[in-house]
Amino acid sequence: MKKYSEKPSKQRKRHFNAPLHKKHSLMSSHLAVSLRGKINARSLPLRKGDKVRVMRGDFKDHEGEITRVDLKGIRVYVDGAVVEKADGTRIEYPIHPSNLEIIDVDRKDEMRDKAIERKGE
Repeated sequence: MKKYSEKPSKQRKRHFNAPLHKKHSLMSSHLAVSLRGKINARSLPLRKGDKVRVMRGDFKDHEGEITRVDLKGIRVYVDGAVVEKADGTRIEYPIHPSNLEIIDVDRKDEMRDKAIERKGE
């Protein structure tokens, strides 16, 4: 078994410099309790089009559709979660996937459907 460093600074560096295929697993969020039985999984990677509920932070209990997924920054943009800058412009607020709960899964993509079926086996 490979042993990684226990130093927090090295763990942070490893986390933020991870390749994109490893960051994909970091983009997962918990499923709502009502969905867990249907999909037979506890969490799924987030996709554009999923409907989510914010569980922590300034936008707690806000529900909306995911408009953008930033895999490099490990952040998600939810419809309606906007902040107003000092000059009056409104910008979308980036939210970490661990602070979200999936309440409706977008199953238009065939590849995602297959991945969900594999989880259920």
